[in-house]
Amino acid sequence: MLLIKGILIASFILQNVFGQYMDYLDNTYLSRELPDNVKDVYDAEKYKKWQSYEKDHGRISIISSIVAGVFQLILLAFNGYNWIFELFSGYGLFLQYLFAILIFQLITAILSLPFTYYSTFIIEEKYGMNRTTKKTFVADVIKETILSFVVTYALLMLVMVLFEKFGNTAIIFTAIALILISVGINLIVMPILRIFNKFEPLGDGELKDAILSLCDKYGVTVKKLCVKDASRRTTKANAFCIGITRKKTISLDDNLVNGYGTDQIVAVFAHEFGHAQYNHMIKSLPFGFTRIVISVLALGIILNFKELFIAFGFKDVNYFFAFTLMELISWPVSLIFDLIGNYLSRKHEYEADAFAAREGYGEALISSLKKLSGDSLSNLNPHPFVVKVSYSHPTLSQRIDAIKEIERS
Repeated sequence: MLLIKGILIASFILQNVFGQYMDYLDNTYLSRELPDNVKDVYDAEKYKKWQSYEKDHGRISIISSIVAGVFQLILLAFNGYNWIFELFSGYGLFLQYLFAILIFQLITAILSLPFTYYSTFIIEEKYGMNRTTKKTFVADVIKETILSFVVTYALLMLVMVLFEKFGNTAIIFTAIALILISVGINLIVMPILRIFNKFEPLGDGELKDAILSLCDKYGVTVKKLCVKDASRRTTKANAFCIGITRKKTISLDDNLVNGYGTDQIVAVFAHEFGHAQYNHMIKSLPFGFTRIVISVLALGIILNFKELFIAFGFKDVNYFFAFTLMELISWPVSLIFDLIGNYLSRKHEYEADAFAAREGYGEALISSLKKLSGDSLSNLNPHPFVVKVSYSHPTLSQRIDAIKEIERS
């Protein structure tokens, strides 16, 4: 049992070391000269500001990762997961899981709170990007914790009930259930977002006419055209266009509407609209489903090895800890999935950029991307390996080159 425990703890340490190594690689590129096509995003003063911002964020990220890692290492080494579950052993299975998961959620929230607070009110404030009030910050933390707890408990109970009732056959039922849930979540994105943000209709004018004109051109019905109150929290800006059918919900951040020119905003929307036109969300589903199926299969295998749980103090299988074991055992496989998933995501981003460029918004999109990156002090020169592993978007330099190529063709 000690050997099993030692191997899994070593896997956890290796996983964390790899994460720190990725951060180290990115830091080695901080002082490198920026690519020529993005040099104008930062002048000399802002370039130093960006480097300072990256270093500040990097330091707090490292400390946060170490604290979280040490806490989980203590739980693993001293059978802490089992100890917390044993506190509620007399309450019945469902209540035991409810109270134990609540404890874990609260501990996670408490551990991360100082770093989230520091990042928001010290670092983001220092660089002029924070607009969050302490009241909004506290409300967000409470909402996120409650939402995370409800989702975690509900999914875990679903998995436990299925496996307890159907045994190994539950692998099939669980995979199907999780696939249906993943599809269902895409249908309730707006209600979830409304927990945190307010959405108001976009007023009449040139911008609304331009957006509706592009939608009409492709036979898309606009269900809602909203402006999100992003400025309550940040100076950063974004947009999205969602909907599985030809009816779409479109949202623009108020920072985008109030701080960018009409062509720039329509260019950003055209990019998001490109995702919808190419059905990128639907095209991503098979890969997502495959990942779910393999994850559930791995979970089913783990649940058949009681020795894994005994090694960490449990007397029997524990469904909550089974997911922790899955992370410890399968993170190299997850890394491969991340590589593939992020590659597909970057490919879709290129295609959406190309759509906007072919609609005549290439230069406006480049202009808006540069402004968006400059306003958020984005990393314009990440390490190439880090991009391949963990970036869902190409770098700004890569996107500009691709847009220019489309315009030349």
